[in-house]
Amino acid sequence: MAEIIDRISKLPVHIIHDILGRACKYGLKEEAQICVLSKTWNSIWRGRPDVIIFQSNFHNKSLENFVQFVDDSLQPHIEQNLRIETLRLMDLYSPELVSHMDRWIELATKHNVRFLEIGISWSGSLYYTIPDSIYSAAKTLTKLSLYRCNFEINHNSTTNKLQKLIATCPLIRDLKLSRCRGLQNNLYVSGLVNLENLELRACEKLDKVEIRAPKLCKFLHVGSPLHKHRKTHEPESLPCTIDILDGYNSLKYLHLEDSTMTDQEFEYQLSKLTALEVLILKGCYVMKNINVVSEKLKRFSLWDWGNVEKVNMMLAPNLKMFDFEGIKMPFSISTMDPCKLERANLRFFLMPEFRNSYIFGNVETRWCNNIQDFVQKFNYSKGLIFVIICEKNNSILIYEDPREILVPPTRELKLHIEIPSMCLESFAYNLIRNFHPKIVSIVPCTESKILQVFRETTKESRMKQYKQSKRLNEVSIHKGAVDNHEDNGRKSYMYSWLKSTCLIERITTFTFKWEKKVVTQD
Repeated sequence: MAEIIDRISKLPVHIIHDILGRACKYGLKEEAQICVLSKTWNSIWRGRPDVIIFQSNFHNKSLENFVQFVDDSLQPHIEQNLRIETLRLMDLYSPELVSHMDRWIELATKHNVRFLEIGISWSGSLYYTIPDSIYSAAKTLTKLSLYRCNFEINHNSTTNKLQKLIATCPLIRDLKLSRCRGLQNNLYVSGLVNLENLELRACEKLDKVEIRAPKLCKFLHVGSPLHKHRKTHEPESLPCTIDILDGYNSLKYLHLEDSTMTDQEFEYQLSKLTALEVLILKGCYVMKNINVVSEKLKRFSLWDWGNVEKVNMMLAPNLKMFDFEGIKMPFSISTMDPCKLERANLRFFLMPEFRNSYIFGNVETRWCNNIQDFVQKFNYSKGLIFVIICEKNNSILIYEDPREILVPPTRELKLHIEIPSMCLESFAYNLIRNFHPKIVSIVPCTESKILQVFRETTKESRMKQYKQSKRLNEVSIHKGAVDNHEDNGRKSYMYSWLKSTCLIERITTFTFKWEKKVVTQD
């Protein structure tokens, strides 16, 4: 037997620390496994600069055990006066930890912490109030991420703690606030000349965000979903004005979700963002007519849209990726030129009240024609593959030959068009593993590669043991459209539709039978 050579232990200590930092979730089990390796590894572990701890790793342990573990993790830094580069305390579900958290944060700031992350998972309406000791990190803090934290107003000032923190920590490059409260209606982000990433998710009672950050590259804002305000259901009662006053020459990524920004406000902000490459709009329930003018835009996503009526791609010559999720395709999306796109994801769904009564095939001709025209305009000579997924029937239809594309007449569809960034084997493997289809029908080209790949992949898939809820039990290959008769003996709608089309003579069909798999924990 060949001798095993330990090369990792010979690496420089800072590289080993980086490896440990990428492991992320630390607990008693991980500590024991590392410390028993050798005295060297024990020393390296105890002196690691990145202290990353998830309380969820201690679900079978007492609160005292968890507190002791965190204390033990920080003790070497006190004894040896070591720097704490990162302190991440995540999935904290015990409110009794408040006093200990205050103490740990104070210790981290004294040891020049650069990255501080606090994630609260307490039940009910309890929030963690940020201690004043955080201001001690003013000269070192570059990354701050807080989930369910409270910024109380200082007793001797009308300025809340967040505004004071922004004013006193000029080195911050990355600021993320999720479900935080106490922001006092208006948030002014200014003075952070190094800020590159700003994310604000579902922060309560935030009426206005004003940003002055000359190096800002990414801005994400998640507002208040309309369905959570049943008393009014009026967007006008949930305003949040967003004004980017600086950074528009550097901003490359903009994500707006549940925003009450109007069409006019959006167009005004977009007109200033000359460097924008990624634009994601999700559930922005006030916007109805969207005009996109952005010369450098590469990716455009519209998610969870019910009100949108028109999307005019007036100028986006470099657009490569398009994503859409909604009830219907905006008619004026035809202004987009799909022939330059390298990837597109379209998902159509029904309103909940119509899902049980909807009949396959009950689709307006105009709706079908719009989809059909859109997908046929892609430049398939680039190697694009067109995949149609019908989740309701657990069916997948793959077009390798795009000469004659037909789209099933249903409102519940996922359409995926892309040049596989991975090898075809991985592409096929991921489709099978992620969707657990009952039927995969392929329209192959003359010298089909994907057909052969699916034959080989299905054999391998049966051999492999995935940590999934289902196990692939049987695979059959047929010429033409075939039904697997698993739905109480009834033929599937997809099968009936395929039999009625001109594709029937060209299709090769794979049928899959799955069985539930009991997943055992290690």
